[in-house]
Amino acid sequence: MEALNDWLRQTPVAAYLSILVMTAVIYKVAFARKLPILKSLIVYLVLAFGCVLFWFLFILRFPIIEILLVTVVMIVIARIRMWMTDRKQKSPE
Repeated sequence: MEALNDWLRQTPVAAYLSILVMTAVIYKVAFARKLPILKSLIVYLVLAFGCVLFWFLFILRFPIIEILLVTVVMIVIARIRMWMTDRKQKSPE
């Protein structure tokens, strides 16, 4: 993971884009509600602006990428468990 972090610190655009993508996925999967297109655009623009702070913290050697990866994994596990529970409740016994 350290090699990836070193490469991302050398290419700041890739670091920012990876932070932005993971943050957008976390928002979309965990928190997003159905909004009109203009409001969604505003939310994602604010999210992109907020990712600048995450990028700056990443450049200062805070473990932002690792934290976002763990968050994505936790959300995936929660979604799988919800899917399994729903499937179990819908199946005839």
